[in-house]
Amino acid sequence: MDENDQQALTGGVIKEHDLDLAQLWLDYIALGGNATQQDVKEYSAGLTRLPSKERDILSQAVNEYSDPAGRPRELLAMAPYSDSLLSLVRKDPAGPQTSK
Repeated sequence: MDENDQQALTGGVIKEHDLDLAQLWLDYIALGGNATQQDVKEYSAGLTRLPSKERDILSQAVNEYSDPAGRPRELLAMAPYSDSLLSLVRKDPAGPQTSK
């Protein structure tokens, strides 16, 4: 996955789940992350880049922290990893259904 896509998607998940960046950073550090809290804040806002290893650790922290209630993963927006494939959404060739 392109690092810009990974950053944008991860930042989107952080925003969507309204994650507390201070707590997220602590979880990230506990998983072995080395970036500063300011780096994580700036990365989540799209203002700085992180090496792939740090991005993947942050994605892991986001995915673990985003749903403490234990809902099924397929119902959650998940932060991608650097080796994730970016899936394309297919449009229905028949077009949108109308009630006319």
